[in-house]
Amino acid sequence: MDLTFKPIEIQDIPKLEPFYGLRPNRTCDSIFLESYIWKEYYNVQFAIWENKALLWLMEMDGRKFSAMPLCRPEDLKDAFDAIERYFNENLGFPLVINLADAEAIELLDLPAEKYLVEEQLDSRDYLYDGQAMRTLAGKKLHKKKNRLNAFMRNYEGRFEYRRLTCGDGEAVWNFLEKWRRDREEGSTEDHLDYEARGICDILRNCGEIPCSMGGVFIDGELEAFTIGGYNESEKMAVIPVEKANPEIDGIYQYINQQFLLDAFPEAELVNREDDMGLEGLRQAKLSYNPCGYARKFLVQQLVDGQKGYHWAERIENTAAGPALDYLEGDDRQVTRQLYEACFPEDSAAFTDYYYKEKVEDNRVLVKKDNGLVVSMTHLNPYPMEFRGQEIATDYLAAVSTAPDRQREGHYRDLFDRLLADQQAEGRPFTWLVPVNPEVYKPFGFTFVSDVDSYRLTKEAEQTLTRRVCTEEKEDLTAAAAYMERWLGNRAELHTRRTRAYVKRFIHEMASEDGTLEFILDGEEIVGLYAEWGFDVREVRLFYAEDRYVEKTGEKPWAMARVCDVKALLSLFRKKPEERDVLAELAAGGAYEDADGDIWDGDETESAEKLSIRIRVEDPILSANCHTYEWILDEEGSEVQIADGGENAGEGGAGAVPEPDITVTPEELVRWLFGKDSMYHIWPEAGVMTFTLLNQVDVIKGVYLDELV
Repeated sequence: MDLTFKPIEIQDIPKLEPFYGLRPNRTCDSIFLESYIWKEYYNVQFAIWENKALLWLMEMDGRKFSAMPLCRPEDLKDAFDAIERYFNENLGFPLVINLADAEAIELLDLPAEKYLVEEQLDSRDYLYDGQAMRTLAGKKLHKKKNRLNAFMRNYEGRFEYRRLTCGDGEAVWNFLEKWRRDREEGSTEDHLDYEARGICDILRNCGEIPCSMGGVFIDGELEAFTIGGYNESEKMAVIPVEKANPEIDGIYQYINQQFLLDAFPEAELVNREDDMGLEGLRQAKLSYNPCGYARKFLVQQLVDGQKGYHWAERIENTAAGPALDYLEGDDRQVTRQLYEACFPEDSAAFTDYYYKEKVEDNRVLVKKDNGLVVSMTHLNPYPMEFRGQEIATDYLAAVSTAPDRQREGHYRDLFDRLLADQQAEGRPFTWLVPVNPEVYKPFGFTFVSDVDSYRLTKEAEQTLTRRVCTEEKEDLTAAAAYMERWLGNRAELHTRRTRAYVKRFIHEMASEDGTLEFILDGEEIVGLYAEWGFDVREVRLFYAEDRYVEKTGEKPWAMARVCDVKALLSLFRKKPEERDVLAELAAGGAYEDADGDIWDGDETESAEKLSIRIRVEDPILSANCHTYEWILDEEGSEVQIADGGENAGEGGAGAVPEPDITVTPEELVRWLFGKDSMYHIWPEAGVMTFTLLNQVDVIKGVYLDELV
């Protein structure tokens, strides 16, 4: 392949400039200025292919990659093929393209069997309405306008905005040196060195480079400056550089507005680049109310259906390294590619349903490496019913790591963050349905619920009928009521069943050619049945009255993990005592008979409270590691930390009381959820301990049969 790549030099600008703006592209890379600033950081070289396209060759730590060709839309496919052949034939590598714009991705429509295309979430550019940024009008930008006005009042008569020229190079350099010295040491420091060099190169050649510059002077000293360029075809200003003295309140808002008014009064869009995955920068950019985003993608050519190498995700995009974050809104959709890679057994129709309906109200915790999602878990909200209480819980679904990034510790990072957040939120527990239980045991998860399987008796098969449950309100109400009644008769702890739950369940079944049906004895609903599957039919749900069914088996299903020990213990009560009415009356007590009449004795005695000191040793959540004073009566319980820790009761940091028992998170859950007896869990405990624990009213039955 006859292509000659060379570094960007100032005399090349007239040759390069015509290729910008030839096709739609709303990223910051759509102007020459961005390429020039980072030319040293990425060791940027270029080649012109057949006078039709500008091709790129870049390098990071000795690894070569490219950017999307700049050309007319009709030439993009051929230009892409040209850079791919150069990588394959001249370099001997599969092609990797970093920060590809969404418009090019759509035009190319790359086949999935030949290319892996992944969105680089932390590298997307923030787009703003130009007029809104110039006026700062409206409620959403009211605070920005206030800070700008405050700056103008506080420095009235002392400040000046003006365009910068080549003659201001020394002032800019002096400001930049001070700005960099004042910055705290951090992961982006090396990038600032390259950025500073790029800015200095622009100042040395400011008459040659297509850009605009502006600065704010206070008492004659430069306190803020900015550099930007213009994408004529998109009517978009791009602002790659904006620096200001952080001690001067409102100066960022002022220079932002004045630069747009002065240099780009007609810009319809303003591109203010990405947030580099930094939470503080993300919040600052979101506070300006973006109207959209310029999305970017990593493109990797596959070799025999697999990645040619595994370093591409680690290309630094001006801020490198892993990050954990919760995705919101449409951002959650970027996890679909990882979902499909990790759960190939799920049909496309089911995945469509899941990402349309389930993802709509969940949270997604992801671990990203340079903006690419490499591991995730979905937190699907499921309210639970327990003894008349509603408990907010999250069901952990779609727990996964990219196949080529496994055994790198990503699950550990995810669950450390997830469990700490759940503890801080006061969630009593979280739960999941494991594919491989051994994966979750190191994080303190233990089985709490089995799922039973049934079949109709021969007589029931002959006499009962079925009818499809529709989405009519009457059907949804009847199905939800039957689920609640059936579960309530078998388990004290189960997910709440409402019309909305049933409606979504029907959609879930329909995604794989399934239905939910009523089982009827005449007009009476005596069961619910659901099965699905395109090729092999599978029973998804079967609830029915005992007299009509035979149990055919059971299997472990759901695992749970305590998150906030105080919140979990607070759910429980002391066992109701057996009542001897005659003895109570003789002692002056009272009772209510079957007719609701109250019978009083001479005096009333309050029920005796139960006090247990329980020590929890949690190897993952240190916030749970305390001795708890647990006071229970027949109505509920109160919990205090008894060892002088945070939220401790009176007594402060005095002597730590001796616990009645010390437990692990798994032991606590197995006992309280009624999964195992206290005698089996703590065989070495003494009689007094068993006497105390035996008075706690643990859960009688847990039934969690959700799939997602």
